[in-house]
Amino acid sequence: MFRRLFYLVLLTILAAAGSFSAYLLHDHALTWWACKNEWGLCFADAADPIARAAPMGIPLAYAAITLVLSLLALKALWGVLRPARRRFA
Repeated sequence: MFRRLFYLVLLTILAAAGSFSAYLLHDHALTWWACKNEWGLCFADAADPIARAAPMGIPLAYAAITLVLSLLALKALWGVLRPARRRFA
């Protein structure tokens, strides 16, 4: 009984975090698609190499975070939907 409740709460948290991450991914991906060149690279005008690559790296980071949160949410969904174990005494 408590196993399904635990996985349902976990699924809710992971789905909310994954949705927010997907929203941020979409927002940053639009910026990246607007400035990319023919090789898909987008560099900002900055002196710091990390700041120059930020328009490319931030969407890739959000894509990785969204993928991991989606896989964890699927695992939590399986915890909610899996059948109960039969216990024989």
